[in-house]
Amino acid sequence: MSRLPLTFDPERSLPEQVGEWLDEAALTLACLPATGLRPAGARSTWPAYLCDLEDLGWERESDEFLPRPTAEQIDRLDVVLGWIPLIEDRQQKTVVHMRMIRHPISGENRWKWEQIGKRLGVSNHTAKARFDGACALIARRLPLPRGGLEKWRG
Repeated sequence: MSRLPLTFDPERSLPEQVGEWLDEAALTLACLPATGLRPAGARSTWPAYLCDLEDLGWERESDEFLPRPTAEQIDRLDVVLGWIPLIEDRQQKTVVHMRMIRHPISGENRWKWEQIGKRLGVSNHTAKARFDGACALIARRLPLPRGGLEKWRG
């Protein structure tokens, strides 16, 4: 998982950097552990047994999950999740949400641009344009003080 700096680079496009932060946040979400989420009272009455993976009829590329995110990545995730309410357009917000769903093992996006476009009844280019528009909107609405994002977070 790549690491992003804690500040935005003034030499680069801010909407592009917002897109990179959204992408990293999606991967961070996928890396968070998802164990112990069941209600404590839920139990199965089936007897315990061991399964052989070959009996399941499918193969996995790997049993390895992505590495757990660092505290710094979780901090950036918290910041990025605070940006989502800045998007008022429902379709832009839907595209951003769909692109933030990642597979916890491969890290691949669950929704490809073509699938998002089909789901929304638009072309894949329009879906991508809506994502880019959401990034531009977030970039315009970010209350960035001098010194970058680390001061904005505080």
